[in-house]
Amino acid sequence: MMNANGNEEIVNDYGEMKRPPIVRIESRISTGFERTPISGNGLSEPLHPAIAPIVEEIFHPEIDDQGPKRAVLANTRLTSSIGLLIFLELFVIGITIPVVGQLFTLHAIIGFMLIPPLLFKLVSTGYRFFRYYSGAPRYKAAGPPHTLLRVAAPLLVLSTVALMASGVVLMVIGPTASAMNTWKGIHQASFVVWFALTAMHVVSYLPRAVYQMGGEIRLPAIGSFQFSSVRLKGREARLIVVLIAIIFGIVVVSLGYGSIAPWVHLFQTGRLIKVH
Repeated sequence: MMNANGNEEIVNDYGEMKRPPIVRIESRISTGFERTPISGNGLSEPLHPAIAPIVEEIFHPEIDDQGPKRAVLANTRLTSSIGLLIFLELFVIGITIPVVGQLFTLHAIIGFMLIPPLLFKLVSTGYRFFRYYSGAPRYKAAGPPHTLLRVAAPLLVLSTVALMASGVVLMVIGPTASAMNTWKGIHQASFVVWFALTAMHVVSYLPRAVYQMGGEIRLPAIGSFQFSSVRLKGREARLIVVLIAIIFGIVVVSLGYGSIAPWVHLFQTGRLIKVH
């Protein structure tokens, strides 16, 4: 069978590409999309054995020595799609932080919209976690993330929950509550921890997420940038899940929008008001 690039793919009885024995490790080092040999036609030195598995995990998630596991790749595609949605929303929130007093309404709206995608991503990654540690053959064959990312994952989850929960509590109790300063401190402290862990997470997974999402929505190559050419069943269902996360986010905004006014008033006038 020929792939989108005109190269022959060897496919087994389950419709899975077979991978020949690894002779040279390949990576999409420069672009995150283009497969470039590390040695031979590419860089003069092969990857150090200590980092080679990390490169394989990040840039070649759909391939392993036993062939790609399409159920695992479907989970990766869903997680990547939701992850990119979260990344875009976090980017907007990051813009508001230095001038949160002037952009608090936008800050709060995107914060509300983040809640459903974050929950969806926890479910998606939690499913893969459960399948791997319950011994599902395909998930075991795909392997776990790099050790450092595995260690950081529980801390990332906890800091994310603390950050979002404290933000919601602040919006619910308002700036006049006696416990406001306590929850504000929790929100700020959890943000510091969360930001450091999220930065590491984004650096590790963003190239893979873009590569897989490009394949999911079937983007053509952009110059020398090539997205995944693997076609998976269930694409529409996964994209609908992302759409549902966005719709649920809008619903959360509509439910919480009224709690924004006291905070905006405080930032604009420096005076507290109570809204009944």
